[in-house]
Amino acid sequence: MRHFSGQDKERIQAAIRAAEAGTSGQFVAVVARCSDHYWSVPLLWASILALVLPGVLLFLPVFLGWEFLYQLQLLVFVVLAAIFLLVPGVAVRLIPRKVKYHRAQRLAHALFYERGVHRTREHSGVLFFVSLAERYVEIVADQGIHEQMGEARWQEIIGLFVSCVRQGQIVEGFIQAIGSCGEAMQRYYPADSTLGNELSDGLVEL
Repeated sequence: MRHFSGQDKERIQAAIRAAEAGTSGQFVAVVARCSDHYWSVPLLWASILALVLPGVLLFLPVFLGWEFLYQLQLLVFVVLAAIFLLVPGVAVRLIPRKVKYHRAQRLAHALFYERGVHRTREHSGVLFFVSLAERYVEIVADQGIHEQMGEARWQEIIGLFVSCVRQGQIVEGFIQAIGSCGEAMQRYYPADSTLGNELSDGLVEL
């Protein structure tokens, strides 16, 4: 899993401060190791495989008593559940992409409110979100920002962010997306020294 060094964090923080110097926009960068524990799907897979096991064993030319089959089922369930849940990365691979993206999107939007990004005085908060396990990227902003900047510019910034993250250049993705968003917001949200810094500039790690 990606490790963020002190230098990485300083670069992202510097990018946020540089972007906020030219606009009243307030930016927050968040990276999550995983957007959900995903307990249910791995346990479901372990249950299905354990239930299917007796049917497979019936094709063997050896008689197996029901007590042995029952104990074997329990053992298989426990072993598979432990592997699926405890071995890093296995659980996420069992989850359909649509489910993973939905969970990551839900977390991004929840953090937008939990971190108070929606409560800035100018309604100029923007949250840059990356979920590593799901390889998911999203920029969540106050509705007015999206409308002012226009869909084409918005998608351009998101596309650049996604491209960098897919190439493993997560820090660069944050820096470029934050810088581009700050530059685009200068026209609609000019700098205002009276507002102060309303949100944390440091990288938030979950």
